[in-house]
Amino acid sequence: MSKLTKQELRELSDWAESDGPVDSGVTLTADEADRAAEQTLRMVGRPSLGHRQATGEGSSPRRQVRLPHALNYELDEYARYERTTASEVIRLAVSEYLHHHKPDLANA
Repeated sequence: MSKLTKQELRELSDWAESDGPVDSGVTLTADEADRAAEQTLRMVGRPSLGHRQATGEGSSPRRQVRLPHALNYELDEYARYERTTASEVIRLAVSEYLHHHKPDLANA
């Protein structure tokens, strides 16, 4: 299948967000559906994680870390296998770590 047009992506997006069936006239294989989803995400971007996200204002704080090559490779492979992003894996990992290693700040 060739690259989807913006109109086809819009129709597929509308269908994915709807509760009912919508016939866009486009039939996709699993691989084509994956590519279409990636195209759609790149086209519309991702929402901010900031506290004013609902209003479309604000931005997410940004952190940067350096990883050894082997760990970076493992992260990318895991994210690809789970069909998510490295950023999402990192957010979940930090959240879990802090949840399980929270110091007793009241007695510090």
